[in-house]
Formats: sequence, C-alpha cells, structure tokens
Amino acid sequence: MAINQDSGIASSKRVIVSGAEAMSLAYELAGVRIAYVFPITPQTEVLETMTRSERVRVIPSDSEYNAIASAEGVFWGGERCAIYTSSQGLVLMSEVMWEVAGNRLPMVMGVFNRALRGPAWTLGPQQNDSLFMRDTGWLQFFCETAQDVFDFILLAMRVAERVCLPALVCGDGFYLSHQKEEIEIPDEAAVRGFVGELAVPDLPDSSHPATFGGVVSTAQQYFSLSERMHRDVVASQDVFLEVAKGFEVLFGRRRTLTEPYAMEDAELVLIASGASCGAAREEVMRRRRRGQKVGLLKLCSIRPLPVGEMLRHLRPGQKIAVLDRNLTTGVGGIFHCEISAALRGLVDDIVLLGCITGLGGVDLTPEATGELIDYLAAAGPAQQGLVHFLDEEGLHAVGRAERCN
Repeated sequence: MAINQDSGIASSKRVIVSGAEAMSLAYELAGVRIAYVFPITPQTEVLETMTRSERVRVIPSDSEYNAIASAEGVFWGGERCAIYTSSQGLVLMSEVMWEVAGNRLPMVMGVFNRALRGPAWTLGPQQNDSLFMRDTGWLQFFCETAQDVFDFILLAMRVAERVCLPALVCGDGFYLSHQKEEIEIPDEAAVRGFVGELAVPDLPDSSHPATFGGVVSTAQQYFSLSERMHRDVVASQDVFLEVAKGFEVLFGRRRTLTEPYAMEDAELVLIASGASCGAAREEVMRRRRRGQKVGLLKLCSIRPLPVGEMLRHLRPGQKIAVLDRNLTTGVGGIFHCEISAALRGLVDDIVLLGCITGLGGVDLTPEATGELIDYLAAAGPAQQGLVHFLDEEGLHAVGRAERCN
C-alpha cells in the first residue's frame, strides 16, 4: 500500500470522471470480480465502463429481476457482486429485494435515480424509484457528487457487511451519472485493505445442513425477525460513523450521514439530498454574503435516518424547508414526511415546511431556491399544513384537504 509521507494517508490520483465511471471504479478497485447487469438509462454508462475492465466478468441478464436473483446467488456463494439499475428496473427487482434483505445478504447496489412511469414516460431524475424500496430493509445512501458515489460504494460495503443488510447507493440520473468532475481515486491496495474480504456469517455449508429463507414456525418468529431488522437498521448509524473514522484515517476524507453548510448560526435552514444540494448551496452562499443567516443541511441517508446527527445541527426557533425530488401523491415529499415524524417532540418551536421540486428532471436553480428562502422567512406554523411545489412557474402551495372540482 502506497502512503503519502507528508499526509500519512493513502496515495491517490486526481482524475476526471462521471458519476457512472466513479461507481464502476469503486466496484473494480474493491476487488469485485462479477457483475450481473441489464441495461437501462441512465445506468447503462456504468455497464459500459465496467465492460472495458479485464478484471470484472460482466454477465448480461435477460431482465433486472434475473440480474438481482443471480447476484443473490453470488453472495450465497461467498463472493461480492456488482449490480446497478434505475427506475423501472429497480421496481422490477422489488420482489427479490425483500428476499435479499430478509436473508441478510450485504449486497451493495448502485442506483441512478430516474422518474418512474407515472403520468408519462420521462428520463429525468427523480428519487421515487429507490424510495419505493425504503421499507424493504435495504440501507439507502444519497450522493451529490461523483466523489460521493465512489466513497459511499466503499463505505456501504463495510457497513452492509457489519450489519448484514443490503444497501443502495443512489445519485440523480444524468446530473450525476453523466456529468464529469475531478475526484480522488486512492491507491488500489488501500481500497482493498479498507473493504477487506467479504465477511458474511451463516453462509450455506454442506457439512451443517440448514434452511435459509424458509417458512417460520410461528407468527412470533416472523415478528421477532422483523424487529431485529429494524434494530439493525437503526444501529447502522453508529456502525457507519465507526467505519467512516477508519475511512478518514486512510483516505483523508471525512464522511458523515449529514453535511452541514453555514449552519452555526442559521435561522433559516434548507435540508436537501443529492444534486439539489448544489443549487441550494449556491443560493445559501449568496444570502450569506448579504448578511442573511441561512444554512444548508445535506442529508446523505434515509435508511438509516440520521436523527441524532440532525439534532446536533438543528435548534429551537429555526425555520426549516425540506426539499424533495420525489412525491408521495396526496401526501407530499418523502424526506419531509420522515423528518417531520422523526423530529416531533425532539425539537421545539420550529417551523418545518416541505417543498417538492425537480420532479421528472425540472431544474432547480439558485434563483428558484431564493424564492423558497424568501417564502420561508415569512412563513409561520399555518404554512406547515401545505404541500409546496417549486417548478419552472415558481412556488405554489396545495392544501392537504383541498376540494376537487
């Protein structure tokens, strides 16, 4: 392993890559030798990059369903497998995703979020595909940059194998999958040393016959297994932070499940995930230069939901808007709903609004973010009962009990 003598961290090189290329590189440098794939836009860029590697055997499947079922077999055999998808492909995998989580297999899947076939077909980014899986038992991490993608693939491997649960590493399609940026790629030996060998307890062993994934004898057994999975998802917050400490020592980059920006004295707070953070951060910088106390809290995970980290950055009296590039039709944004439920009773005297933006790839600009900040500054408790939409036509709100004519 090559170590930089000045910094004491693993040697690295800076390269210009897309998020898709960063994902492929992370799997390859981690020593993954098998990938089960089925092409779908915008994930196909990962597949095309990986096929150029001589060290990864890329096996085409006849559907996304068969891709994940085959990858599950690789893990049962005691080896890691690369797998990645998007949109309708992820939904097609859903039946097997419940099984992978229930079997406690630490599969790490890359997802470039794309809108589902709802009111129409579109190739634009939207997070509903991965968030549709939030009840399955899979951990879910969200990335803003190609560096995030590379780092979180490695971190997810370690965390997933510690808690014996699978994980999704997600990024907004096209914004992240196709755009190129400069990132640091560490020495391969250091990456291998960080992820180590696959460690999964209780894999099938012919010398010790056992039943895996069978029918339980009692309802109480099923209940207990479900509760245990819940406890392990919650515990993965602490596991992540522990793994991230080792990551920082080796690679020099600090990783947490939330990333605060200008939050020290913030009175107005935006909470966002993925590519939306770029426009939000740009507008927060502008407002700070004007003397307005605005901050951004970047959310890197929804499973686990990092409640403890959020509480360290939020305080009574703040006005908060959660930006969601997703929609639970008839309810509002998924991140907003989850955060509202989690913070209830834990932070007093806050105004917490939800704002839907970016659906189907509608661009979130700093100027549009500024309109939301102005609205937030004047908002009160009454506005918490509204679902806000921010699109190319501006900001508008819908009441939760609005009459349909």
